[in-house]
Amino acid sequence: MDRKTIAGLAVFAVIAAVIAERAWVATAGQAADRALAHEAAVAWDRANVPAPDFALTGLDGKPVRLADLKGQVVFVNFWATWCPPCRDEMPSMVKLGQELAAKYPGKFKMVALSVDDGPNPVHEFFAAPPYGGFAAPGLTSAMDADQAVSKAYYCKGRGECQELKFPETYIVDKAGKLVGYMVGPRDWSNPAAREILEKIINS
Repeated sequence: MDRKTIAGLAVFAVIAAVIAERAWVATAGQAADRALAHEAAVAWDRANVPAPDFALTGLDGKPVRLADLKGQVVFVNFWATWCPPCRDEMPSMVKLGQELAAKYPGKFKMVALSVDDGPNPVHEFFAAPPYGGFAAPGLTSAMDADQAVSKAYYCKGRGECQELKFPETYIVDKAGKLVGYMVGPRDWSNPAAREILEKIINS
């Protein structure tokens, strides 16, 4: 093998090594991005207190009481139609709720409590795509116009009262205990969100 061939092979080896290193870095970066996305989806503040009870009127006119849902894992979301992040997370949230309710019949309930001034904006919201109905199928919707329930959950979950912000989601376990809450909107299609809820449902 002459010197030119050896030199050519050496250059090729260096180039191949650089390409492999860059590919590894890119792959590692993608893995890190996925890990961060997963972490963001599961980031929640844990709590270990009795969940505040509530008795509200649903959009369908029927009573919605937390006490009636004991024995189920209850996903309680506080939102408003005037809150863009609330609107943005609603489709993926509703879809997750429908899937979990179908997979775990009688063991999971998703409740959305609106702090709008009245029910009309909420009816209009759910009348539009992708819902197209009185309320989203599989989602129990009720009004918390005076924000009394919202304040109770904010204060109970944190152990102190702070300025209300929306959206927020609280998880109540089968024993009626508030086990955690998530601040701000989520992409509920992220598998990490399902993992959290399924662990609590199956615990």
